[in-house]
Formats: sequence, structure tokens, C-alpha cells
Amino acid sequence: METIAVYREEQVKVYGITEKADFALAILHFPGTSMALWGRRIMSLEQSLNRFELVTCHTGNSRAVELHILFDPKYADTLRNTVNALIKEEKNTAFTLKQPVDVLFLFGPHFQDRYGIVDIAFNALRKNDVEILVSGCAGTSMYFVTSKNEGRKGFHILADTFLIPTRI
Repeated sequence: METIAVYREEQVKVYGITEKADFALAILHFPGTSMALWGRRIMSLEQSLNRFELVTCHTGNSRAVELHILFDPKYADTLRNTVNALIKEEKNTAFTLKQPVDVLFLFGPHFQDRYGIVDIAFNALRKNDVEILVSGCAGTSMYFVTSKNEGRKGFHILADTFLIPTRI
């Protein structure tokens, strides 16, 4: 017989929440067979645009890839022109640019070991009508890209939802 213990916090603790505003969000759709090609292209683009704040990639059932790039909007025209030139001859490839957007980051501890934390964050944001454009999660961090001015609202919602011990 195996015994499993579950630890639940009355209010989930996080190390911190950061809000950053006024970014551009590039969304690139391409076939999964082009992943290596686009990986090289994105590395080259990042070098010419200084740096990206966030890059995330999602694949769907059709093996299509959706790549999200969060970056400084002063480079929006450069990125748009470069990517549009690259995709001119490619089939099943599309590029969209949305700006301005905000981003929220939540930091640990060890989200992967603690059940339901992503669900708590999503439910709090959804319940308060915060539009989430892109989201993601790693072992000790979560991020939510929101529409402009939704980041500030989302920050306050998450700060009320989670316990941040350094704020006590």
C-alpha cells in the first residue's frame, strides 16, 4: 500500500510578481517541418533587434507551430519587414503583430511540485476579465501576455490572489 500526502496552502505563496508594459507581440505560424529553419532565423533576428523579452513556441494537432516573440516595439517595423520578406515564398506561413501588450511574470517556488497553481492564476485573471493573449509555465515561473493596460489590472489581481512573503 502506498501513502500519498498532499500539501495545500490556504493562500499560495510566490516569490514575486513582475509587470512589464509596452511590448510588441509577434506571432508566427509555420509548418513544424520548418522548425530548424525558423530557429536559425529567430536567432539572427534577435541579434539584429538587440534582444527579445520572451520567446515561446506551441505546436498544435496539425503539427503547425505558433511562435510568440515579445520584444521592444521600437523594432516592430524592422521585424515586420524582415519576417514578411522571409515568408513571401513560403506556404502555410503567416505573421501577425500585436502592440502594445503587457506581460506578467510570477516566480516560484517550484510550481511543478505544487498542485493547481496555474489553475488558480488563470481563474483569478479570467474571473476578472483580464484578456490573456499568450501564457506559459516553467518549473519556477509563469508568464501571461495581456492586452495593453491589462497587465496593471492583472498584477493587482495576482498580488491579491497569491501571498508574497516579502510583502508581509
